[in-house]
Amino acid sequence: MKKKQNKDITYEIARNLSFFKMLVIYLIVCLIGVAILLLNFNSLIRNHDKKLTGEICSLVTEKMNDSISYMTNSAENMSAALSSQNHNDLQALYDELSGGKKGSGYISIGFIDENQKIYASETEIEEFSKWELLEIAKQAEPVSISAPYRSGMTGQPVYTMFADFTYDNGKNGYLFLTYPLKEIQNMAYTDSLSEDTEIWLMEADSDNIIQCAGSDNYSIGSWNNAILAMQAQIDDDYQPEYADWKAHMTAGEDTAGITYEIGKKTYTQVYAKIDFMHGWYVVVRIPSSSLSAAIQQFRTSVLLFLGILFIATVIMFVMSHIRETEEKKMLENLSIHDPLTSLLNRRAFDYTSSQYLKKSTKNEACLLFIDVDYFKQVNDRFGHDAGDKILVDFSAALNELFKENSYISRYGGDEFVVLVRSADKSEISSKLDALQKMAGDIKPCDDPAIYGDFVLTFSCGAATFPFDASDVKSLQSAADNALYIVKEKGRNGYEWYSKNK
Repeated sequence: MKKKQNKDITYEIARNLSFFKMLVIYLIVCLIGVAILLLNFNSLIRNHDKKLTGEICSLVTEKMNDSISYMTNSAENMSAALSSQNHNDLQALYDELSGGKKGSGYISIGFIDENQKIYASETEIEEFSKWELLEIAKQAEPVSISAPYRSGMTGQPVYTMFADFTYDNGKNGYLFLTYPLKEIQNMAYTDSLSEDTEIWLMEADSDNIIQCAGSDNYSIGSWNNAILAMQAQIDDDYQPEYADWKAHMTAGEDTAGITYEIGKKTYTQVYAKIDFMHGWYVVVRIPSSSLSAAIQQFRTSVLLFLGILFIATVIMFVMSHIRETEEKKMLENLSIHDPLTSLLNRRAFDYTSSQYLKKSTKNEACLLFIDVDYFKQVNDRFGHDAGDKILVDFSAALNELFKENSYISRYGGDEFVVLVRSADKSEISSKLDALQKMAGDIKPCDDPAIYGDFVLTFSCGAATFPFDASDVKSLQSAADNALYIVKEKGRNGYEWYSKNK
Protein backbone atom coordinates (compact mmCIF):
# COMPACT_ATOMS: atom_id res chain seq x y z
CA MET A 1 0.00 0.00 0.00
CA LYS A 2 2.86 2.34 0.92
CA LYS A 3 4.61 1.60 -2.40
CA LYS A 4 1.41 2.44 -4.27
CA GLN A 5 1.09 5.75 -2.40
CA ASN A 6 4.73 6.62 -3.19
CA LYS A 7 4.12 5.76 -6.84
CA ASP A 8 1.00 7.96 -6.94
CA ILE A 9 2.89 10.86 -5.33
CA THR A 10 5.72 10.48 -7.85
CA TYR A 11 3.20 10.43 -10.71
CA GLU A 12 1.43 13.52 -9.37
CA ILE A 13 4.72 15.44 -9.08
CA ALA A 14 5.70 14.42 -12.63
CA ARG A 15 2.26 15.43 -13.88
CA ASN A 16 2.48 18.85 -12.23
CA LEU A 17 6.00 19.36 -13.58
CA SER A 18 4.73 18.51 -17.06
CA PHE A 19 1.95 21.07 -16.67
CA PHE A 20 4.35 23.79 -15.56
CA LYS A 21 6.72 22.97 -18.42
CA MET A 22 3.84 23.36 -20.84
CA LEU A 23 2.88 26.65 -19.18
CA VAL A 24 6.46 27.95 -19.41
CA ILE A 25 6.63 27.01 -23.10
CA TYR A 26 3.35 28.83 -23.65
CA LEU A 27 4.72 31.90 -21.86
CA ILE A 28 7.87 31.85 -23.99
CA VAL A 29 5.86 31.52 -27.21
CA CYS A 30 3.62 34.41 -26.13
CA LEU A 31 6.60 36.60 -25.29
CA ILE A 32 8.22 35.84 -28.65
CA GLY A 33 4.94 36.67 -30.39
CA VAL A 34 4.60 39.97 -28.51
CA ALA A 35 8.24 40.83 -29.29
CA ILE A 36 7.66 40.20 -33.01
CA LEU A 37 4.45 42.24 -32.86
CA LEU A 38 6.26 45.14 -31.19
CA LEU A 39 9.07 45.02 -33.74
CA ASN A 40 6.54 45.13 -36.58
CA PHE A 41 4.62 47.96 -34.91
CA ASN A 42 7.80 49.97 -34.31
CA SER A 43 8.88 49.40 -37.92
CA LEU A 44 5.43 50.52 -39.09
CA ILE A 45 5.61 53.63 -36.89
CA ARG A 46 9.12 54.51 -38.14
CA ASN A 47 8.09 54.08 -41.78
CA HIS A 48 4.89 56.06 -41.17
CA ASP A 49 6.81 58.86 -39.43
CA LYS A 50 9.44 59.05 -42.19
CA LYS A 51 6.79 59.12 -44.88
CA LEU A 52 4.72 61.81 -43.17
CA THR A 53 7.76 63.90 -42.27
CA GLY A 54 9.01 63.53 -45.83
CA GLU A 55 5.67 64.78 -47.19
CA ILE A 56 5.81 67.80 -44.87
CA CYS A 57 9.41 68.46 -45.88
CA SER A 58 8.52 68.21 -49.58
CA LEU A 59 5.58 70.56 -49.11
CA VAL A 60 7.69 73.15 -47.27
CA THR A 61 10.46 72.87 -49.87
CA GLU A 62 7.95 73.28 -52.70
CA LYS A 63 6.50 76.40 -51.07
CA MET A 64 9.98 77.83 -50.53
CA ASN A 65 10.89 77.12 -54.14
CA ASP A 66 7.65 78.77 -55.28
CA SER A 67 8.35 81.80 -53.11
CA ILE A 68 11.92 82.14 -54.40
CA SER A 69 10.68 81.60 -57.95
CA TYR A 70 8.18 84.43 -57.49
CA MET A 71 10.92 86.73 -56.20
CA THR A 72 13.16 85.67 -59.09
CA ASN A 73 10.46 86.63 -61.58
CA SER A 74 10.01 89.96 -59.81
CA ALA A 75 13.74 90.69 -60.04
CA GLU A 76 13.76 89.66 -63.70
CA ASN A 77 10.77 91.89 -64.52
CA MET A 78 12.31 94.86 -62.69
CA SER A 79 15.60 94.46 -64.58
CA ALA A 80 13.71 94.30 -67.87
CA ALA A 81 11.82 97.49 -67.01
CA LEU A 82 15.02 99.33 -66.06
CA SER A 83 16.77 98.09 -69.22
CA SER A 84 13.99 99.50 -71.36
CA GLN A 85 14.43 102.93 -69.72
CA ASN A 86 18.14 103.03 -70.79
CA HIS A 87 19.44 104.93 -67.73
CA ASN A 88 22.84 106.56 -68.14
CA ASP A 89 23.55 107.50 -64.50
CA LEU A 90 23.48 104.50 -62.13
CA GLN A 91 24.34 106.63 -59.07
CA ALA A 92 21.29 108.83 -59.67
CA LEU A 93 19.17 105.77 -60.25
CA TYR A 94 20.48 104.17 -57.06
CA ASP A 95 19.81 107.33 -55.02
CA GLU A 96 16.30 107.46 -56.42
CA LEU A 97 15.38 103.83 -55.79
CA SER A 98 17.22 103.25 -52.49
CA GLY A 99 15.56 106.24 -50.89
CA GLY A 100 12.09 105.32 -52.06
CA LYS A 101 9.49 102.88 -50.69
CA LYS A 102 10.61 99.25 -50.93
CA GLY A 103 8.38 97.00 -52.95
CA SER A 104 7.98 93.24 -53.32
CA GLY A 105 9.36 92.62 -49.83
CA TYR A 106 13.04 93.45 -50.47
CA ILE A 107 14.95 95.46 -47.86
CA SER A 108 17.56 97.02 -50.14
CA ILE A 109 18.31 97.58 -53.80
CA GLY A 110 21.52 98.38 -55.66
CA PHE A 111 23.49 98.08 -58.87
CA ILE A 112 26.79 96.83 -60.26
CA ASP A 113 28.15 98.49 -63.39
CA GLU A 114 30.21 96.95 -66.13
CA ASN A 115 33.41 97.82 -64.25
CA GLN A 116 32.13 95.96 -61.16
CA LYS A 117 31.58 99.19 -59.24
CA ILE A 118 28.95 98.60 -56.58
CA TYR A 119 26.22 101.17 -56.00
CA ALA A 120 25.12 100.35 -52.44
CA SER A 121 25.62 101.40 -48.83
CA GLU A 122 29.07 101.07 -47.29
CA THR A 123 27.88 98.16 -45.14
CA GLU A 124 26.54 96.31 -48.16
CA ILE A 125 29.75 96.93 -50.09
CA GLU A 126 31.71 95.33 -47.25
CA GLU A 127 29.35 92.33 -47.33
CA PHE A 128 29.98 91.94 -51.07
CA SER A 129 33.60 91.31 -50.27
CA LYS A 130 32.90 89.17 -47.20
CA TRP A 131 30.39 86.88 -48.89
CA GLU A 132 31.92 87.00 -52.40
CA LEU A 133 28.67 88.27 -53.83
CA LEU A 134 30.29 89.63 -57.02
CA GLU A 135 31.05 86.05 -58.09
CA ILE A 136 27.40 85.14 -57.59
CA ALA A 137 26.32 88.21 -59.59
CA LYS A 138 28.40 87.04 -62.57
CA GLN A 139 26.35 83.82 -62.61
CA ALA A 140 23.10 85.69 -63.38
CA GLU A 141 21.65 84.21 -66.60
CA PRO A 142 19.44 86.17 -66.26
CA VAL A 143 19.06 85.73 -62.45
CA SER A 144 21.26 84.26 -59.69
CA ILE A 145 20.73 83.97 -55.95
CA SER A 146 23.13 83.98 -53.01
CA ALA A 147 23.09 81.61 -50.07
CA PRO A 148 21.61 83.05 -46.88
CA TYR A 149 23.95 85.27 -44.85
CA ARG A 150 23.61 87.56 -41.84
CA SER A 151 23.04 91.18 -42.85
CA GLY A 152 25.33 93.78 -41.32
CA MET A 153 22.50 96.33 -41.50
CA THR A 154 19.69 94.37 -39.86
CA GLY A 155 21.55 91.60 -38.07
CA GLN A 156 19.04 89.15 -39.56
CA PRO A 157 19.52 86.38 -42.16
CA VAL A 158 19.09 87.66 -45.72
CA TYR A 159 19.79 86.53 -49.25
CA THR A 160 20.46 88.58 -52.39
CA MET A 161 19.15 88.15 -55.93
CA PHE A 162 21.04 89.39 -58.98
CA ALA A 163 19.55 90.11 -62.40
CA ASP A 164 21.48 91.33 -65.43
CA PHE A 165 20.28 94.50 -67.14
CA THR A 166 21.52 97.07 -69.67
CA TYR A 167 22.02 100.81 -69.20
CA ASP A 168 23.59 103.79 -71.05
CA ASN A 169 23.06 102.51 -74.59
CA GLY A 170 23.88 98.84 -74.15
CA LYS A 171 26.30 98.68 -71.25
CA ASN A 172 25.90 95.46 -69.15
CA GLY A 173 25.41 95.60 -65.39
CA TYR A 174 23.52 93.89 -62.57
CA LEU A 175 20.56 94.83 -60.46
CA PHE A 176 20.54 93.27 -56.97
CA LEU A 177 17.73 92.99 -54.45
CA THR A 178 18.28 91.85 -50.86
CA TYR A 179 15.39 90.01 -49.19
CA PRO A 180 14.93 89.02 -45.54
CA LEU A 181 15.09 85.28 -45.08
CA LYS A 182 12.02 85.66 -42.89
CA GLU A 183 9.92 85.75 -46.05
CA ILE A 184 10.88 82.11 -46.63
CA GLN A 185 10.77 81.23 -42.93
CA ASN A 186 7.16 82.36 -42.78
CA MET A 187 6.33 79.85 -45.49
CA ALA A 188 7.83 77.08 -43.35
CA TYR A 189 6.15 78.25 -40.15
CA THR A 190 2.73 78.28 -41.77
CA ASP A 191 3.02 74.62 -42.72
CA SER A 192 4.19 73.25 -39.36
CA LEU A 193 1.92 70.60 -37.92
CA SER A 194 2.36 71.54 -34.30
CA GLU A 195 4.52 73.50 -31.93
CA ASP A 196 6.86 70.50 -31.70
CA THR A 197 7.66 70.65 -35.42
CA GLU A 198 11.10 72.10 -36.15
CA ILE A 199 12.13 73.31 -39.59
CA TRP A 200 15.62 74.48 -40.56
CA LEU A 201 17.54 75.62 -43.58
CA MET A 202 20.86 73.76 -43.67
CA GLU A 203 23.98 74.22 -45.81
CA ALA A 204 25.57 70.86 -46.51
CA ASP A 205 29.18 72.04 -46.82
CA SER A 206 29.37 74.15 -43.66
CA ASP A 207 26.75 72.35 -41.50
CA ASN A 208 25.25 75.77 -40.75
CA ILE A 209 21.54 75.74 -39.96
CA ILE A 210 18.98 78.55 -39.73
CA GLN A 211 15.86 77.76 -37.72
CA CYS A 212 12.64 78.64 -39.53
CA ALA A 213 10.04 77.10 -37.19
CA GLY A 214 9.96 75.47 -33.78
CA SER A 215 8.50 75.50 -30.29
CA ASP A 216 10.83 78.33 -29.16
CA ASN A 217 9.84 81.51 -31.00
CA TYR A 218 12.98 83.26 -29.75
CA SER A 219 15.17 80.78 -31.62
CA ILE A 220 13.48 81.37 -34.98
CA GLY A 221 15.96 83.05 -37.31
CA SER A 222 18.95 81.99 -35.20
CA TRP A 223 22.06 80.46 -36.73
CA ASN A 224 23.75 77.34 -35.43
CA ASN A 225 26.10 74.60 -36.43
CA ALA A 226 24.35 71.27 -37.06
CA ILE A 227 27.13 69.22 -35.45
CA LEU A 228 26.79 71.20 -32.22
CA ALA A 229 23.04 71.67 -32.33
CA MET A 230 21.92 68.19 -33.41
CA GLN A 231 24.61 65.58 -33.71
CA ALA A 232 26.05 66.23 -30.24
CA GLN A 233 22.62 65.61 -28.68
CA ILE A 234 21.82 62.36 -30.49
CA ASP A 235 22.30 59.14 -28.51
CA ASP A 236 25.53 57.30 -29.32
CA ASP A 237 23.70 54.28 -30.78
CA TYR A 238 22.32 56.48 -33.58
CA GLN A 239 25.51 58.38 -34.43
CA PRO A 240 26.44 56.07 -37.37
CA GLU A 241 22.93 56.45 -38.83
CA TYR A 242 23.15 60.24 -38.49
CA ALA A 243 26.54 60.27 -40.20
CA ASP A 244 25.05 58.23 -43.05
CA TRP A 245 22.10 60.63 -43.28
CA LYS A 246 24.49 63.59 -43.51
CA ALA A 247 26.56 61.76 -46.15
CA HIS A 248 23.48 61.53 -48.40
CA MET A 249 23.09 65.32 -48.12
CA THR A 250 26.77 65.98 -48.81
CA ALA A 251 26.56 63.74 -51.88
CA GLY A 252 23.80 66.00 -53.25
CA GLU A 253 20.94 63.50 -53.04
CA ASP A 254 17.48 65.07 -53.18
CA THR A 255 16.11 63.68 -49.90
CA ALA A 256 16.81 61.25 -47.04
CA GLY A 257 15.28 60.45 -43.65
CA ILE A 258 16.42 59.18 -40.27
CA THR A 259 14.85 58.21 -36.92
CA TYR A 260 16.92 58.69 -33.77
CA GLU A 261 16.59 59.28 -30.05
CA ILE A 262 17.63 62.13 -27.79
CA GLY A 263 17.24 60.93 -24.24
CA LYS A 264 13.94 59.07 -24.11
CA LYS A 265 12.39 61.04 -26.98
CA THR A 266 12.28 59.69 -30.55
CA TYR A 267 12.55 62.06 -33.52
CA THR A 268 12.09 61.65 -37.25
CA GLN A 269 14.20 63.97 -39.42
CA VAL A 270 14.04 64.40 -43.21
CA TYR A 271 15.80 66.81 -45.58
CA ALA A 272 14.88 67.94 -49.12
CA LYS A 273 16.95 69.92 -51.63
CA ILE A 274 16.10 73.57 -52.43
CA ASP A 275 16.36 73.95 -56.18
CA PHE A 276 17.05 77.71 -56.22
CA MET A 277 19.63 77.77 -53.39
CA HIS A 278 22.58 75.57 -54.34
CA GLY A 279 23.90 73.51 -51.43
CA TRP A 280 21.01 74.42 -49.12
CA TYR A 281 18.34 72.06 -47.85
CA VAL A 282 15.10 72.17 -45.89
CA VAL A 283 15.30 69.96 -42.77
CA VAL A 284 12.13 68.95 -40.90
CA ARG A 285 12.33 67.29 -37.47
CA ILE A 286 9.22 66.09 -35.64
CA PRO A 287 8.85 64.03 -32.44
CA SER A 288 7.31 60.63 -33.16
CA SER A 289 4.69 61.29 -30.47
CA SER A 290 3.29 64.11 -32.61
CA LEU A 291 3.18 62.01 -35.78
CA SER A 292 2.06 58.56 -34.68
CA ALA A 293 -0.19 59.27 -31.71
CA ALA A 294 -3.07 57.28 -33.25
CA ILE A 295 -0.86 54.29 -34.17
CA GLN A 296 0.80 54.33 -30.76
CA GLN A 297 -2.61 54.42 -29.09
CA PHE A 298 -3.70 51.49 -31.26
CA ARG A 299 -0.49 49.63 -30.35
CA THR A 300 -1.22 50.20 -26.66
CA SER A 301 -4.79 48.93 -27.13
CA VAL A 302 -3.55 45.80 -28.93
CA LEU A 303 -0.98 45.11 -26.21
CA LEU A 304 -3.65 45.62 -23.54
CA PHE A 305 -5.96 43.21 -25.36
CA LEU A 306 -3.16 40.65 -25.71
CA GLY A 307 -2.36 41.05 -22.02
CA ILE A 308 -5.97 40.38 -21.04
CA LEU A 309 -6.13 37.46 -23.48
CA PHE A 310 -2.88 36.08 -22.07
CA ILE A 311 -4.12 36.31 -18.48
CA ALA A 312 -7.43 34.69 -19.45
CA THR A 313 -5.59 31.87 -21.25
CA VAL A 314 -3.32 31.25 -18.26
CA ILE A 315 -6.37 31.14 -15.99
CA MET A 316 -7.99 28.64 -18.36
CA PHE A 317 -4.80 26.57 -18.34
CA VAL A 318 -4.73 26.49 -14.56
CA MET A 319 -8.46 25.81 -14.25
CA SER A 320 -8.21 23.02 -16.82
CA HIS A 321 -5.30 21.50 -14.93
CA ILE A 322 -7.20 21.73 -11.64
CA ARG A 323 -10.31 20.19 -13.23
CA GLU A 324 -8.32 17.34 -14.76
CA THR A 325 -6.65 16.71 -11.39
CA GLU A 326 -10.03 16.66 -9.67
CA GLU A 327 -11.49 14.32 -12.31
CA LYS A 328 -8.50 12.02 -11.94
CA LYS A 329 -8.95 11.92 -8.19
CA MET A 330 -12.67 11.29 -8.66
CA LEU A 331 -11.98 8.34 -10.97
CA GLU A 332 -9.42 6.98 -8.55
CA ASN A 333 -11.92 7.31 -5.71
CA LEU A 334 -14.38 5.23 -7.73
CA SER A 335 -11.83 2.36 -7.81
CA ILE A 336 -11.92 2.52 -11.54
CA HIS A 337 -10.25 -0.79 -12.38
CA ASP A 338 -11.64 -4.31 -12.27
CA PRO A 339 -9.33 -6.23 -9.88
CA LEU A 340 -9.22 -9.37 -12.08
CA THR A 341 -8.70 -7.95 -15.58
CA SER A 342 -7.40 -4.44 -14.74
CA LEU A 343 -9.98 -3.03 -17.17
CA LEU A 344 -12.28 -0.17 -16.22
CA ASN A 345 -15.13 -1.24 -14.02
CA ARG A 346 -18.73 -0.50 -14.93
CA ARG A 347 -19.05 2.68 -12.89
CA ALA A 348 -15.80 4.16 -14.20
CA PHE A 349 -16.68 3.25 -17.79
CA ASP A 350 -20.13 4.83 -17.56
CA TYR A 351 -18.64 8.07 -16.21
CA THR A 352 -15.74 8.17 -18.69
CA SER A 353 -17.80 7.35 -21.77
CA SER A 354 -20.52 9.79 -20.76
CA GLN A 355 -18.00 12.64 -20.31
CA TYR A 356 -16.34 11.81 -23.62
CA LEU A 357 -19.58 11.84 -25.60
CA LYS A 358 -20.70 15.08 -23.98
CA LYS A 359 -17.45 16.76 -25.07
CA SER A 360 -17.42 15.13 -28.51
CA THR A 361 -20.54 16.41 -30.21
CA LYS A 362 -18.55 16.88 -33.43
CA ASN A 363 -16.71 13.55 -33.16
CA GLU A 364 -17.76 9.97 -33.83
CA ALA A 365 -17.68 6.87 -31.62
CA CYS A 366 -18.71 3.22 -31.55
CA LEU A 367 -19.99 1.15 -28.59
CA LEU A 368 -19.38 -2.61 -28.54
CA PHE A 369 -21.32 -4.91 -26.20
CA ILE A 370 -19.49 -8.25 -25.95
CA ASP A 371 -20.55 -11.48 -24.17
CA VAL A 372 -18.33 -14.54 -23.84
CA ASP A 373 -20.47 -17.40 -25.18
CA TYR A 374 -21.55 -20.08 -22.69
CA PHE A 375 -19.24 -18.84 -19.99
CA LYS A 376 -21.24 -20.58 -17.23
CA GLN A 377 -20.44 -23.90 -18.88
CA VAL A 378 -16.75 -23.04 -18.70
CA ASN A 379 -16.97 -22.61 -14.96
CA ASP A 380 -19.06 -25.73 -14.57
CA ARG A 381 -16.78 -27.86 -16.76
CA PHE A 382 -13.31 -26.57 -15.90
CA GLY A 383 -13.74 -24.64 -12.62
CA HIS A 384 -13.66 -21.00 -11.61
CA ASP A 385 -9.86 -20.69 -11.92
CA ALA A 386 -10.16 -21.71 -15.55
CA GLY A 387 -13.00 -19.22 -15.96
CA ASP A 388 -10.81 -16.47 -14.50
CA LYS A 389 -8.02 -17.39 -16.93
CA ILE A 390 -10.46 -17.15 -19.85
CA LEU A 391 -11.55 -13.67 -18.72
CA VAL A 392 -7.96 -12.44 -18.21
CA ASP A 393 -6.79 -13.77 -21.60
CA PHE A 394 -9.84 -12.36 -23.36
CA SER A 395 -9.25 -8.94 -21.69
CA ALA A 396 -5.65 -9.03 -22.92
CA ALA A 397 -6.88 -9.65 -26.47
CA LEU A 398 -9.28 -6.70 -26.21
CA ASN A 399 -6.46 -4.49 -24.92
CA GLU A 400 -4.15 -5.53 -27.73
CA LEU A 401 -6.71 -4.66 -30.42
CA PHE A 402 -8.51 -1.62 -28.99
CA LYS A 403 -6.36 0.02 -26.32
CA GLU A 404 -4.92 2.83 -28.46
CA ASN A 405 -8.18 4.70 -29.04
CA SER A 406 -10.79 3.11 -26.78
CA TYR A 407 -12.20 2.81 -23.29
CA ILE A 408 -12.47 -0.90 -22.36
CA SER A 409 -14.45 -2.23 -19.42
CA ARG A 410 -15.37 -5.50 -17.81
CA TYR A 411 -18.99 -4.59 -17.39
CA GLY A 412 -19.85 -7.53 -15.17
CA GLY A 413 -19.26 -11.30 -15.13
CA ASP A 414 -18.52 -12.32 -18.72
CA GLU A 415 -19.76 -9.05 -20.22
CA PHE A 416 -17.38 -6.55 -21.76
CA VAL A 417 -18.03 -3.14 -23.28
CA VAL A 418 -15.75 -1.05 -25.49
CA LEU A 419 -16.19 2.61 -26.50
CA VAL A 420 -14.09 3.16 -29.63
CA ARG A 421 -13.28 6.80 -30.41
CA SER A 422 -14.07 6.18 -34.07
CA ALA A 423 -17.07 5.07 -36.13
CA ASP A 424 -15.14 3.44 -38.97
CA LYS A 425 -17.16 0.23 -39.36
CA SER A 426 -14.66 -1.34 -41.73
CA GLU A 427 -11.74 -0.87 -39.33
CA ILE A 428 -13.73 -2.02 -36.29
CA SER A 429 -15.08 -5.04 -38.16
CA SER A 430 -11.50 -6.02 -39.05
CA LYS A 431 -10.55 -5.85 -35.38
CA LEU A 432 -13.59 -7.94 -34.39
CA ASP A 433 -12.60 -10.55 -36.97
CA ALA A 434 -9.10 -10.57 -35.47
CA LEU A 435 -10.63 -10.88 -32.00
CA GLN A 436 -12.56 -13.98 -33.11
CA LYS A 437 -9.32 -15.65 -34.19
CA MET A 438 -7.56 -14.65 -30.97
CA ALA A 439 -10.49 -15.91 -28.88
CA GLY A 440 -10.26 -19.28 -30.64
CA ASP A 441 -6.70 -19.63 -29.36
CA ILE A 442 -7.66 -18.98 -25.73
CA LYS A 443 -7.83 -22.18 -23.64
CA PRO A 444 -8.96 -22.73 -20.02
CA CYS A 445 -5.71 -24.49 -19.16
CA ASP A 446 -2.43 -25.65 -20.69
CA ASP A 447 -3.30 -29.37 -20.91
CA PRO A 448 -4.95 -30.38 -24.22
CA ALA A 449 -6.08 -33.61 -22.63
CA ILE A 450 -8.25 -31.55 -20.28
CA TYR A 451 -9.74 -28.91 -22.60
CA GLY A 452 -10.11 -31.27 -25.56
CA ASP A 453 -12.24 -29.74 -28.33
CA PHE A 454 -13.00 -26.56 -26.39
CA VAL A 455 -13.22 -23.40 -28.57
CA LEU A 456 -13.94 -19.97 -27.07
CA THR A 457 -16.34 -17.72 -28.95
CA PHE A 458 -18.10 -14.44 -28.23
CA SER A 459 -21.13 -12.48 -29.36
CA CYS A 460 -21.00 -8.71 -30.01
CA GLY A 461 -23.50 -5.95 -30.78
CA ALA A 462 -22.21 -2.65 -32.17
CA ALA A 463 -23.80 0.81 -32.46
CA THR A 464 -22.31 4.12 -33.64
CA PHE A 465 -22.49 7.64 -32.27
CA PRO A 466 -24.11 9.93 -33.29
CA PHE A 467 -25.64 7.97 -36.17
CA ASP A 468 -27.51 5.35 -34.13
CA ALA A 469 -27.92 7.28 -30.88
CA SER A 470 -27.24 10.72 -29.41
CA ASP A 471 -26.37 9.79 -25.79
CA VAL A 472 -24.79 7.01 -23.77
CA LYS A 473 -27.97 5.27 -22.66
CA SER A 474 -29.46 5.21 -26.16
CA LEU A 475 -26.15 4.02 -27.58
CA GLN A 476 -25.99 1.18 -25.04
CA SER A 477 -29.56 0.22 -25.82
CA ALA A 478 -28.84 0.13 -29.57
CA ALA A 479 -25.74 -2.03 -29.08
CA ASP A 480 -27.69 -4.34 -26.75
CA ASN A 481 -30.40 -4.79 -29.41
CA ALA A 482 -27.76 -5.73 -31.96
CA LEU A 483 -26.26 -8.22 -29.44
CA TYR A 484 -29.69 -9.79 -28.94
CA ILE A 485 -29.94 -10.44 -32.70
CA VAL A 486 -26.55 -12.23 -32.64
CA LYS A 487 -27.72 -14.45 -29.79
CA GLU A 488 -30.96 -15.18 -31.62
CA LYS A 489 -28.92 -16.35 -34.60
CA GLY A 490 -26.95 -18.79 -32.45
CA ARG A 491 -24.13 -16.62 -31.09
CA ASN A 492 -20.45 -16.61 -32.20
CA GLY A 493 -20.55 -13.43 -34.27
CA TYR A 494 -21.19 -9.70 -34.29
CA GLU A 495 -23.94 -7.50 -35.61
CA TRP A 496 -24.19 -3.77 -36.40
CA TYR A 497 -27.27 -2.03 -35.13
CA SER A 498 -29.82 -1.09 -37.75
CA LYS A 499 -33.07 0.73 -37.12
CA ASN A 500 -34.75 -1.49 -39.73
CA LYS A 501 -34.04 -4.69 -37.79
